[in-house]
Amino acid sequence: MGGLNWSSQHLRAQHGELGHHQIQHPDVHYPIREGDLIAFTSQHRLPGQPRVENGSRGEITAIRPRGVRIALDGSDRRVDLSAEDLGSIRLGYAQHVYREQGTTVQRSVVLTGGWQTSKESAYVQATRARHGTDWFLARDQLGLEGQDPDRVRRLAEHIRHSRSQIPSLAHRVSPERDWSPSRDPLRIHRILSPTRWLTRALRRDTPERSASRGR
Repeated sequence: MGGLNWSSQHLRAQHGELGHHQIQHPDVHYPIREGDLIAFTSQHRLPGQPRVENGSRGEITAIRPRGVRIALDGSDRRVDLSAEDLGSIRLGYAQHVYREQGTTVQRSVVLTGGWQTSKESAYVQATRARHGTDWFLARDQLGLEGQDPDRVRRLAEHIRHSRSQIPSLAHRVSPERDWSPSRDPLRIHRILSPTRWLTRALRRDTPERSASRGR
């Protein structure tokens, strides 16, 4: 995703959509610029303010000497991020499909194909945008330099394939871990039987009080 994000930033800069001020990101070779779209990659806590959740998206509205200001999507909230905390964000032009679950955008560009293509991922890809989705398939997935006449059919076969997983709640719990006397009444009898035997043995070996008084 890093290459797609950098390419998107570069194209926006060429079209004059980004500001001239920038700040270097600590983990990648490209800087963060005014107007860039970003996404948080971890929770960020601000003193006296609600935390910013992992996956939150926003736009860089200002570059400052020691950090940036971010306008968060879906609210009027503005947060300041210091230069030391820039590692908790990255460019947000391109993301893996499963990180986009629940996201709504105006338009989306989808790069699909390959072994990860499935019914579930295609559904997420096709339902993010309000006004349109453009689909692209990598050339190495098309075969014959993109001229394979069966390319659409083969893509459809990938999309029909389900990769859903069984949730843990669907697995039955072992009866041994969820035991109750009503389920196995004989078990409590097996536990108590040795105790009763031991009690009878102790009573048999204990001298009666009358005998001790006679002595």
